Amino acid sequence: MKLFKLSARRLAVLIGCVACSGLANARATDDHSTDPAYARYYQQAVNWGGCPPSLFTDGSTIQCALITVPIDWADPSHGNITIGISRPLHSPSHARLLLVNAGGPDNSSASQAEMLEQLQPQVQANHLVVGVDLRGITDGLGTQVSCDYAPRSGAENFMDGDSRNPTAASVQAQQDWWHRSISACLQQHATFLKSINTPNHARDLNLVRAVLGFPRADLLGVSSGSSLMAYANRLFPDRFERVVLDSNMNWLHLDWQQQDLKRMSMDQLNVQQAFIPFIARHDDQFHMGTTPQQVMTTFQRIYQAASQHRMGSVTPDQALASLDGTGMWVFWDLLVSPSLGAMSQALDGDPAHIAAAEQMGAMTSVDLRSQPGFNPMADVLQCNDSGSTDTRSIARKIADVRTNWAIGASTLIDKCQHWPWRPVLDRLLESRTRVHALMVQNEFDPSTPYSEALKDRLLDGPAARMVLVNNATTHGVMFDDNSCTTGAEFAYLNSGDMPARDVVCQAKPMHSFAMQDAMTHEYGYPAAGWWLPPPPNTHQANWLLVP
Repeated sequence: MKLFKLSARRLAVLIGCVACSGLANARATDDHSTDPAYARYYQQAVNWGGCPPSLFTDGSTIQCALITVPIDWADPSHGNITIGISRPLHSPSHARLLLVNAGGPDNSSASQAEMLEQLQPQVQANHLVVGVDLRGITDGLGTQVSCDYAPRSGAENFMDGDSRNPTAASVQAQQDWWHRSISACLQQHATFLKSINTPNHARDLNLVRAVLGFPRADLLGVSSGSSLMAYANRLFPDRFERVVLDSNMNWLHLDWQQQDLKRMSMDQLNVQQAFIPFIARHDDQFHMGTTPQQVMTTFQRIYQAASQHRMGSVTPDQALASLDGTGMWVFWDLLVSPSLGAMSQALDGDPAHIAAAEQMGAMTSVDLRSQPGFNPMADVLQCNDSGSTDTRSIARKIADVRTNWAIGASTLIDKCQHWPWRPVLDRLLESRTRVHALMVQNEFDPSTPYSEALKDRLLDGPAARMVLVNNATTHGVMFDDNSCTTGAEFAYLNSGDMPARDVVCQAKPMHSFAMQDAMTHEYGYPAAGWWLPPPPNTHQANWLLVP
């Protein structure tokens, strides 16, 4: 590997940013709390009730409510929408408020907050924990929209269920199909969809704080929620105090498309270097072989059987979607092991085994060919925030998919092409403010790569500290019980004790609910104490898939 070096120019920039980062954040943005036109929002009552079940939790230990927010914070005359919030059903006494966002960006924050309370009960030692949904999300309460997909031509690269085997013509066909679909959606719901952006989400958070009667609040954002909470801290530094950012996007200069490109190679590295060897060590669960080479050979057979329609309705995309769940260990028992195990068994051609594989395949990934409509919230958020920034040619995109087959196909289509509105993120705000936060980060996180988090940390200077988990391979630090990370995290959240320097914790062996490893993943640069190592090298030879 090449040594990690900083150019003279880069070093000068970092030193300059560290020097200026001691300055206080710019004056907080006006939240309209004293404006009579917004009084009905700030004076609304909160009516708590039951919660629907979500991905990981059944909602039985929390209560939910709807909060009314303006569609357009700049002009309340455009109408109202609602967002969902949650709180513990039996909350202990508390002095502070902690607002939680689940990331995704289409994940239920009610479910996330409930999981947090169950996995890390010390979070309630001094806080009322409230999950706050983004406007428009599918998996939650509040105002939503649904749009119809445009008719398919049959030439799109997903029409055979194999997005990892594109041609230039099929990619262009899918790009055209998406443009027709989203154009009709935007025309039908323009006012609401234009309002879905990170600045409005940050203002919604601030309103929830005020409606619940707290002069200030603490924040916890996971994954893409880290970018929301960082932006909220920039907008309202006097309202949001202790901020924990778990699994960090590049919130220094938030750019959704560039983040996806960084994720593509990191996810491939994680699958090959960490997870395929893990599968080999647990052949009793996955039934794919006892060496990484055997596992890859078995997966190649699954991929080809699906490509040749020898596994019933299971598509190659559904087979690949099984591996897409490897980033979070909570999926390994619930989804990854059952689906890969069922597909491995179905290679024998037994109709019963194929039926089981079909059932698991349908759970891992929806087949776009059978879907009449979609919730546009996640795509609209990204386009409204930062727009179209992927300048790769179609040929380059196809080459990237061949190399980064795990999730590379997700970057084929520019969903923000020909977007009707300009990006709304305030780049001046990003450049003249610092994010005061405790960052927690796994070194080999496949979804929010450490390379981007390290940029945040270096350029944000002493305003932030990082707690890095050396050799950790998963996404979402909060989902694991590491006393080193939780000690630093809750000392900060509950007592305000920010570490004097960065902290390097050591990962425990890879594990899930049912699978316990005896070894820790080792790859990249060693780290200990407070020294943050360079990010892993993702430029390496890959095993290729052949349809």
